[in-house]
Amino acid sequence: MRSFLVKIIEGLHQKDKNLFMYLNQRIKCRPLDAIMPRITHLGGATFSVLLCAFLYIFGKEEARIAASEAFFALTGSQGIVQIFKKSIYRKRPYMVLPNVNTFWRKLLKDHSFPSGHTVAGFCLAVVFSLYFPAYRYAIYSLATLVGFSRIYTGMHYPSDVLSGAFLGTTFALLTHAIKKLIVS
Repeated sequence: MRSFLVKIIEGLHQKDKNLFMYLNQRIKCRPLDAIMPRITHLGGATFSVLLCAFLYIFGKEEARIAASEAFFALTGSQGIVQIFKKSIYRKRPYMVLPNVNTFWRKLLKDHSFPSGHTVAGFCLAVVFSLYFPAYRYAIYSLATLVGFSRIYTGMHYPSDVLSGAFLGTTFALLTHAIKKLIVS
């Protein structure tokens, strides 16, 4: 039974690497090379925190409520991300795979699983979509692009990104549900 599970896990990891190589190398082109390193920052700490602060300070009541909820979701989810990264020692793709396209001179040294940028992108997307549903398609598209950019720039495997999207979505929904319980 154990060898059967090992084979399944190895097979999934191989598919993950193959999909990573396809997205990181085979679809490489100049327009994506120009935009993906910029898109990826939409899931970074600086952008996420500044967006919440800006909306909280300058937004109307609903924007302020959404911003504070998003901030709490981000804070909690990023704590979980750090716990996973410190307990699941998965090296980033550019550290173990040959010829990975990366876009920075200074590369990250922490672990790959899950993608914190994707977690942040989906935390923001879910919370802001709950408060501003008219913009949900644009917001979710941006979050998805952040996740894709993490693969394209060589920082994460597809499973890191999918796990990040799941974690960000779950944490945002949980935060929203807790806020509703407290307010009511």
